[in-house]
Amino acid sequence: MITRIALGFILSIGALVAQPASTTFRPQLLESVATSYSYSSDESLERNGPAGSVAVHRYELSLSGRAALNDTDLFAYGLAYTTNSLDLAPGTPLPDQLSELSLNLGYTRKFSQQWSGSVFLRPGLYGDLEDIDGKTFNAPLLLTAAFAQSRELLWFFGLNLNAYSDNPVLPIVGVRWQFAPDWTFNVGFPRTGVSYKLSETVTLHGGLTFQGGTFRITESLGTPAGATSRLANTFVDYREIRVGVGADIKLHDRWSLNVDVGSMTDRKFDYFDRDYVLNGDAGFYGALSLKASF
Repeated sequence: MITRIALGFILSIGALVAQPASTTFRPQLLESVATSYSYSSDESLERNGPAGSVAVHRYELSLSGRAALNDTDLFAYGLAYTTNSLDLAPGTPLPDQLSELSLNLGYTRKFSQQWSGSVFLRPGLYGDLEDIDGKTFNAPLLLTAAFAQSRELLWFFGLNLNAYSDNPVLPIVGVRWQFAPDWTFNVGFPRTGVSYKLSETVTLHGGLTFQGGTFRITESLGTPAGATSRLANTFVDYREIRVGVGADIKLHDRWSLNVDVGSMTDRKFDYFDRDYVLNGDAGFYGALSLKASF
């Protein structure tokens, strides 16, 4: 799956194709550190009947930077650590955590005033991190193209390649449209929605967001009723779909705070190689993130 840091690189293409190189390629303006926490509520899981319950505490830390190679080429780099800490009811067939520790590398080339292309690679460890085997290491690849129809309208196209996911090739189409001076509409991943610039320091937003990923499970989770085999040495696709509202608050020239609250409309843990799926009830979520740019 695509991480938040990779999506930040994608969105930065908009600035790259819309601004002169002299104002864009200044690395000291493009380095950042971000941390976030989110909570999604304790809700029941089912698979042909009750299968336990889970609440998810998600912690993220990322460091990123960019360097101009020349007037048309940009190199992006960073580190990311994410852990989904699962607060489980006894007997729930899930691990205690689903985590990612990855190196984030990106390359963007501006072909013209309208077209640019990018490649993003995220080699790292993705799993419960109880035991690390060869398949705990993964290197998801993201290929994108961006077309700036105007300064206000930007289109994205791409492919997300993940060899260990149930969907190893995932097409991506998105758009960023500033349809009024203070209003912007985004269709993308992990966020789709609309934002309104209330003031120079506050931007409000609302819409649909996604949380999840594909992780290697090495911890033995036993043989739950109905499972075809033990839930160990396999993969799980974790997904949450959320609908909510929030605000981006500029605290200082270099510091910003993001707050989100809303409804978790869908939750799923899919052990696709074992044909074993846990579906979760709807619930609520809250998220808080802090970012510093240098």
